[in-house]
Amino acid sequence: MPRKLTDAHLKEFTTKGYIIVPDYYSGDQLTEMQAAQRRVLPTWEEVKENPPNGRAILTEFPSSEIVLLQAIVDNEAWSFARKIFKTEHIHFRAGCMIARYPGFKGGGVGSDASGLHIDNGNNSLLPKSQSAPEFGQLVFWVHLEDVEEDQAPLRLLATEYGEDTSHYEPLVCTAGTLCIFSNYTYHSASDYLREDGQRYTWGFGLGRADHYWEGFRHYTDKGRHATFAKFIGILTAEEREVFRFPPAGHPYYTPQTLQALEEQYPGWNSRGEY
Repeated sequence: MPRKLTDAHLKEFTTKGYIIVPDYYSGDQLTEMQAAQRRVLPTWEEVKENPPNGRAILTEFPSSEIVLLQAIVDNEAWSFARKIFKTEHIHFRAGCMIARYPGFKGGGVGSDASGLHIDNGNNSLLPKSQSAPEFGQLVFWVHLEDVEEDQAPLRLLATEYGEDTSHYEPLVCTAGTLCIFSNYTYHSASDYLREDGQRYTWGFGLGRADHYWEGFRHYTDKGRHATFAKFIGILTAEEREVFRFPPAGHPYYTPQTLQALEEQYPGWNSRGEY
């Protein structure tokens, strides 16, 4: 089970604009997620003879690994997000998986040479809300393997420092670390300086359900994706709402549509919730 996110984490996030939580994943869950990640993203040893363009690989949602999809159904993360967003009604914002390799150069999309930026520009149609930050989005950025200083760590800037990059905190961490930041948090990529290994990232986002004009990627075209369909079929009615499905009792649910849903998402109504 993931580590608890406490009121102290909430206070730190509100003040700082991000939090880093070591050992969020551990034990068998971490081992299973690490193995799944390596089935999706190759190691440097596997690609070094023909490295990818930009020395990085990004794979879009959904993952072909059900264990990584199941990890998104995280009561700790969802509860934390509901407190930040000041609503019980949240939606999943599709994330991605990334591998960075030797030779990768940081810079990102940003306002200075170091790539300082916020993610709002490529995640929302709306400008940053300073008066109502609950209308932003949260990114749950996970390192399932260790990240050293020479492995292109993400650099994060606490709110109090404005845009002064001399105060960046590099996300150097041990396996199982979670970082939560928002689409208003200043951050930057950095260079991969080591000559071996790789830096993996797995992550997802959450936002308010009533802010449907936001999101890094969308997934309403993934209903026929085999792993995603299997995943949706094992969720409760309440959990499916986070993935943009109508709530139980919605007029869309008729005998005809429930039968069609069961065919598309095997196990859909196994609990009799509709």
